[in-house]
Amino acid sequence: MPDPYVLAFLLAVGIALLILYPRLIAAIQGSVASYRGLNSTQEMLGNNYLCDSVRMVFLLLLPFYALTLVVAGVSSIGFFMTLALLVLLWLFCKIASMLLGWLGSRQGAMRSVEKTGYAVSIMAMLVSLIACILGWLVPATPRGLLAGFLAVVAGIGFIVYSRRSFSLILSTGFSPFLWVLYLCALNFLPICVVVNILINGN
Repeated sequence: MPDPYVLAFLLAVGIALLILYPRLIAAIQGSVASYRGLNSTQEMLGNNYLCDSVRMVFLLLLPFYALTLVVAGVSSIGFFMTLALLVLLWLFCKIASMLLGWLGSRQGAMRSVEKTGYAVSIMAMLVSLIACILGWLVPATPRGLLAGFLAVVAGIGFIVYSRRSFSLILSTGFSPFLWVLYLCALNFLPICVVVNILINGN
């Protein structure tokens, strides 16, 4: 069971989500739209309120995802270190996206890809909460089962994100080569490094 400091922190974040309840609903709607198809994704990206809501809710859900990783036995470095690592990963991907957009003179395209990533991540994090709740309420649940569930959810999310972002890249005339570079070197590789740190603690 998480220590009182973790629970207090999550309670504060939960209160913030309740205060921002309309944005939470808007963010979920935008996330669902990102799974429907390219037209729905582009419609979501064209709505500034939805985009702002998706970004805000994504950041507020990160602490809950960090707790999920700890409860499921994926992370061995504790809640706050896990959260810090997730925030660093987010900052790295955000900066990499900005640099790649600048290099390819397609800042707008990369912003659309970034917002798509937010939307897909929100849905994946919400579904992943099932593992957190199950591991918390039923401590005897095998941690391997919970970790496998999280891996499947993350894998599906990454596939959806890759397909949607590739479609957006092609529709804006951005270089497919730069997209592959961004996806592999600046998304997949950092995620693998983070997973290794979470599991091994170094």
